[in-house]
Amino acid sequence: MRCLLVLSLVLYTYALYPQRNEIRQYDSLDGLWTFVREQSNSNGTGLVNQWYLSDLSTFPNATQIPVPSAYNDLVEQREWRDHVGWVWYQLKYTPAQRDQGLRTFLRFESVNYFAMVFLNDKNVGNHTGGHLPFEFEVNFDYTKINFITVAVNNTLSNSTIPPGEFQYKTEVYTINGQSYSVYPDGFFEQTPDFDFFNYAGILRSAFVLKLGSVFISDVWIVAQANGSLLYTITLDKSTTGLTANVTVSSLQPTTGTIVYSGTGLQNSAVVQNIELWYPRGYGYPSLYVMEVKLLNGTQVIDIYRETFGFRTVTWDSDKIYINGKPFYCHGFDAHEDFELHGRGYNPVVMIKDLNTMEWMNGNCYRTSHYPYSQERAYEADRRGIAVITETPAVGMKLFDNTNLALHKYMLTEMIQRDKNHPSVIAWSLSNEPQTYKPESKAYYQ
Repeated sequence: MRCLLVLSLVLYTYALYPQRNEIRQYDSLDGLWTFVREQSNSNGTGLVNQWYLSDLSTFPNATQIPVPSAYNDLVEQREWRDHVGWVWYQLKYTPAQRDQGLRTFLRFESVNYFAMVFLNDKNVGNHTGGHLPFEFEVNFDYTKINFITVAVNNTLSNSTIPPGEFQYKTEVYTINGQSYSVYPDGFFEQTPDFDFFNYAGILRSAFVLKLGSVFISDVWIVAQANGSLLYTITLDKSTTGLTANVTVSSLQPTTGTIVYSGTGLQNSAVVQNIELWYPRGYGYPSLYVMEVKLLNGTQVIDIYRETFGFRTVTWDSDKIYINGKPFYCHGFDAHEDFELHGRGYNPVVMIKDLNTMEWMNGNCYRTSHYPYSQERAYEADRRGIAVITETPAVGMKLFDNTNLALHKYMLTEMIQRDKNHPSVIAWSLSNEPQTYKPESKAYYQ
């Protein structure tokens, strides 16, 4: 398991949230997937026997479970809830003939903790860590039903983020002079180094993205309270002869008013008479939308629209300022957990949580102790709720180079995803790390 985690630290992610528009399309993979659970602590039985080559629905222990959702609370058995090790998801997907010629990607918003993704007989990629999106380019077979298979392992160790502890069980008893082992070889119990439940599985939505031969892979926007606007458009591959038309329009209260127009993949300007984004109680959370049209000559080959806000966050020794105003966080720590689906994304629960927060006069929260869904970040933008976004690094106690590489990788994924959200006012590197250890100083510096 630890070998796989180290080898998978390649950033297979694009920052942009899936979007349907005049050019872009996607299929949602949310719904019921076939689910097979290996025995806890198994030595990778499914990988050894190449389960991804099989129709998992024919297995005697196969069932159906919803995506997105944690699997832990969907049955009554303790061994299911407390399962440690491999579980397998599979979905039969028939691609549309009209999509031939498009580039296609499998995207997952969150799989906890380690995921191996297969399309038919091919391992298309692996990903380490829950709570952040990843995607892989794939080639579907348009002549048949395709099998999308995801093997998920929730095992935690000193080399995972967050970490966990192993306790190997070796109890032996004797009957009539014959020794019997209570546990199979290699059996262990796991204790996470944090005080909340380690919900596992495909926790957020999954998609098939359908894009052109060249597409917009990132939009980076820096918009300050003085009207300063800087943006960089990144394409998925280097291509000459392409340019972009960029417009910025106000979303409220003067819907549709264009405040900026420009060309090129990178530019800067000072926008006049802007309305600033403020948290609740300090002003209105004014939002703008940047529309990027990628052009090959006069032909529009991709479009992406990203919302953002003009705001500046500064601080001194005892205060945080948003747009020059001292900001006091009336806030919360929370979890995305809910009965039945665990930490699986549920828009009903998300909206209820945010409505309750506003009812309690809240204006701020920390995503303890992992990044929340991107849908929630967009809602925080709209509502004017300030957010401290936190990496999954809770309970860190081993500060070596392996963990440092993984920690940086997760931090990069998190910032890539959430960098344009005006609601995000700070990044939290860890929660309750053992910083009394001397080696932690160099680690965090």
